[in-house]
Amino acid sequence: MSPEFLQYLVMSWTLTIVAFTALAFRRISEKTVYGLCALSQFTMCIAGFVTQNTAVACIAGAGAGYMAWRWWTGGGDDDTKRRLRRARVRFHGVRRTAPVSGL
Repeated sequence: MSPEFLQYLVMSWTLTIVAFTALAFRRISEKTVYGLCALSQFTMCIAGFVTQNTAVACIAGAGAGYMAWRWWTGGGDDDTKRRLRRARVRFHGVRRTAPVSGL
């Protein structure tokens, strides 16, 4: 295990342990735990890509996506959701005609 991967691993595990400990002591809600676990899994996904460990990157990426989905559908943080919706760029299709050559 490389030292680069180890620091991300420790950070990810620490975040997960803190989240579940806070849930056990009723300091945060379950939806907040999902958000923190999504951040933790995203950290592991980045660690997998940095250290070229594709198996860890794929599994952690799937876990991050699932936890983010659980956070989003479980209520999430309404202010964050509102900012994300406002920040997205709306698609405006533009019809363009092909250039006409001078025949």
